[in-house]
Amino acid sequence: MMLKGVQRTLIAAAAISFLALTTACTNTEGPSPAAGSNGAANGQGAKSGQELAQAVQADPKVQELVPAGIKSKGKLTLVTDPTYAPIDFTDEKGNIVGLEPDMALAVAKKMGVTIAIEKGDFNGIIAGIEAKRYDASWAAFSITEERKAKVNMVSFMQGGTSVMVRKGNPLGINSELDLCGKTVAAQTGTTQALNVLPAFDKKCVDAGKDKPTALLLPQQDNVNQSVTAGRAQALIADNALTAYYAKIQPDAFTSVDSILVEPSLSGVVSTKNDGGLAQAFQAAIQSLMDDGSYAKIMESWNLKSGIVKKAEVNPTVGS
Repeated sequence: MMLKGVQRTLIAAAAISFLALTTACTNTEGPSPAAGSNGAANGQGAKSGQELAQAVQADPKVQELVPAGIKSKGKLTLVTDPTYAPIDFTDEKGNIVGLEPDMALAVAKKMGVTIAIEKGDFNGIIAGIEAKRYDASWAAFSITEERKAKVNMVSFMQGGTSVMVRKGNPLGINSELDLCGKTVAAQTGTTQALNVLPAFDKKCVDAGKDKPTALLLPQQDNVNQSVTAGRAQALIADNALTAYYAKIQPDAFTSVDSILVEPSLSGVVSTKNDGGLAQAFQAAIQSLMDDGSYAKIMESWNLKSGIVKKAEVNPTVGS
């Protein structure tokens, strides 16, 4: 999974048109939030994810765990690839918005610090964390054993891989085996590219069918375009993303709800020798869970299905 340098495309135009119905968060704490998915803009009076995050109060127990270096500068420098709506994307002004920017802001509020979110290419984010160019990354990263070997990961959301096809599902793709012999697109470096597509290969071979042809592209916007342009017959991505685009572009996409594979936790990433930052993240996220702010932010993005009850540092995959 999982926030980077962005080139807006036709997909972005759809996302922008949807902003009146979604939460907005900026790449700093400065600008005021836009109305959330259940926000005041639709007359219901509910708060957006950013409004909920801005209202979070510092937790002294969490503040005690914040590494001295972070505490002294008073800011977390984060990185993401904002091409992965609704988790991380950009609005028409170039501000980084989505579930994770809202959650990152809420976590920083618990820590008593501010945030600055930079854009980076997803495939290079972990290397950037290891090189300490950033303090951490909220970039829709699925937690895997391979990633945990390189960085710390603190869980905060449950997800899975789903399939999206052209409007109406003209090829009748309803199961994993229906992808055999098809061109299937995914974003380079994601769990879908690294783990899910190879698993599809094996299932197809075991069933005596042709393997899918993998089309790996650098940004999620490119992946989406490959389906609309007919270069791929399907794409695989996080279920939150496929549901989002099927909703905002019903004339272009259909989400195949009958396919959900590789259920996995997502987490915020920090370097292995982070001075205890992962523990501070865990405490802050758990504090948000305990006071109800976490669930409200998740629900503001219509991601209630992704809610988990506890945050863990480097949880065992599959637990």
